[in-house]
Amino acid sequence: MISFDHPQIQLFYQYLNGYAPVSQASFEKLLPLIKIRSVQKNESIVFRGQTAKSIFFVCQGILISQWMDDEANVFVKNFFVEGHLAGSTVSMLTSSPSGFGIEAVEDGTVLEMNYHRYKEVIYKHEDLKNYYIANLEQNWIIENERRQISFAAENATERYLSFLNKYPNLPQRVPQWLIASYLGITPTQLSRIRKDL
Repeated sequence: MISFDHPQIQLFYQYLNGYAPVSQASFEKLLPLIKIRSVQKNESIVFRGQTAKSIFFVCQGILISQWMDDEANVFVKNFFVEGHLAGSTVSMLTSSPSGFGIEAVEDGTVLEMNYHRYKEVIYKHEDLKNYYIANLEQNWIIENERRQISFAAENATERYLSFLNKYPNLPQRVPQWLIASYLGITPTQLSRIRKDL
């Protein structure tokens, strides 16, 4: 079993405590579930159409969730950077095929856990439940609504500035076409916006 003092485990523990106070004793119940996994650039860790079973915590690197239409256009749904959870949550919650894939944009390291066992441990501990609820509220309700409002009310330049506010280092780390896809614009439009700014 991985030690509580392992640097990547400590990063994950800090993440949980960023949402609600979690005791070390409760957190240590998660340790038997955790596998440290290296990922390579362009490696798919969840395939579209696959029923997702694992949740991932990004220790190093960047993951994206994306799907491709019938004309091979790629649509980026989310970026998952260091210190954040990644996964096809709807697929895991409903035991249904994932509507998108998750892929590494650069080499990195993730913590991988079976989602159903993760939830079983969480439901047995009040402090872990508090973390779980706060995490869902922040990332599924608040952030989701902000993104929907951004797409409805902001122009492309404003959306890019909101993106920079949320992910200040990503433009130096990921291909520009991925950012354009996430923003719902063409790479040419993004290039023009960056030039104007």
